[in-house]
Formats: sequence, C-alpha cells, structure tokens
Amino acid sequence: MKHYIKLYFTCIKRSLMSRLEYKQSLLIAIIAFLISNVASILSIYFVVNAIPELKVADQGVWNIWQIGFLYGFTMLPVAIDHFFSDELWLVSYRRVKDGSLDPHFLRPAPTLFMVIAETFQPEGLGELIVGITMLLVCGLNPSVQVLISGGNVFLFIVSILFGAMIITSFKIMIAGLAFVMKSSGPVLQVIYNAISYLKYPRGIYPFAIKIILTFILPFAIFISFPVEIFLGYSSINPWILSSIIIGVAIGLFALSILVWSLCAKKYESTGS
Repeated sequence: MKHYIKLYFTCIKRSLMSRLEYKQSLLIAIIAFLISNVASILSIYFVVNAIPELKVADQGVWNIWQIGFLYGFTMLPVAIDHFFSDELWLVSYRRVKDGSLDPHFLRPAPTLFMVIAETFQPEGLGELIVGITMLLVCGLNPSVQVLISGGNVFLFIVSILFGAMIITSFKIMIAGLAFVMKSSGPVLQVIYNAISYLKYPRGIYPFAIKIILTFILPFAIFISFPVEIFLGYSSINPWILSSIIIGVAIGLFALSILVWSLCAKKYESTGS
C-alpha cells in the first residue's frame, strides 16, 4: 500500500508539472469552468425568477436562495471527482479505440490505478470555488434556515467525499465497458448528466424519475436527501443516511472494480 501511495503522488506530481508547462492554458481552462458554472447559475436564477413560487410536493415552496444552496452543494462532490478521475472520460471515448492504453497493460501496476493516477485536473478548482461560494452566499441569506448539528456536519462531509466516490464508481464501470464496446462515452455522458436533474428540488419530478435517481442512479442519496435535511424539509436521521451513503459508495466501488477487471480481460489493442 505504501508503495502505491508513493507511486500515485509521483504520477500526480508529474501530471501537474506537465500541466504547469502551459500556465496560460491551465488558467484559461479554470476560468472557462468558472464561466460555465456561473452561466448555469444564472439560467437557474432566470427560470426560478420567472416562476413566482416553485412548489415542491410535501415540502412547500423553495425560494431562489434555497435552490442556490442546493446547486452549490451539488457541485462539491462533482468537483472532487473531477480532480481525480477525469482520465476515465478519455478511456470511454477513445483510448480503447486508438490503442493508447497498451503501455498500461505492460506496467507492473494495476491498469485502473495507472489510468486514475495519470491525470490530475486542476480545472476542478473552478467548480469547487463556485460551489463553496454558492453555499456561503445562499446559506447565510436570512430566508434560508440551515440546520447545524453534529450529525448534519458529519453528513455534509460524508455526502461530499463518498458522493464523489459514487460518481467515480459509475465512471469506472462505464469506462470499463469500453473494453468490450470500444467506446462507451455516450453512455457515460447520459449517466453523468443525470446529476444535473438534482440541481433542482427532487420533489418537482415525477415518481419514475425519483425512483431512478434514488435506487438506479443513487445520486439523490448524497445530494437531495442531505440538503432536504439541512434545510429542515426532511426528518431522516443524518447518522442513518450517512451510513447508507457510505455503504452504497463502498458497494458500488467494489462493483466497479469487478466490472473493470472482467472487461479489461477482453481488451484488444485496435491501433490507429
């Protein structure tokens, strides 16, 4: 384990040094992510402002500040995942088709480990900054009553860290399918886009969508449910929900490793 930790940070250091060779390009990428997320925030603002009240089933009315708080919270696990697992997008879209994964299969380290360690994406900093800013600005607004307790603080940390783990697990599974399908990028894009639904209150969606986002693609358990607890819309015990999130994250991560390992055995270099 100590060897892999040292190897991981060596790879990350090499990736950062490579990115910092082009400082202007890196800065532009970070700013682009900031602009992109600010544009998304503005679109939500205009939509909600156009509607006098956003009524949510069994929860009453959500105002723009509460939705902003939800939006900011949604971005945090996404940003953490973005920092560490962005290379999986390239595996899903092209690295199996062009044969560029060949060197990883010849190295004395697990292939998935080498793929994850190959790239560290500082661009995730843009998402992290916007997310934290939204949480602070909206959470401190007088119209938003954020409930603070030991259980809620623990749930906040668990939701972000293990939520990122759940997102990464899905990316590993779908990227692994590329070994069989040659390209699984469109599938990954569809699943990843499901997170966007949770930038709005879960209660506005039909029953079928709620089921999908809770049990099939369980993003709601680390985004919607925690925020509903923080804002007083749910009486779920935060300690119990934290345990569920941790259990789901560990289970999905184990499943993702299994899927990747089984699919990797089907890998055939296609060349270009």
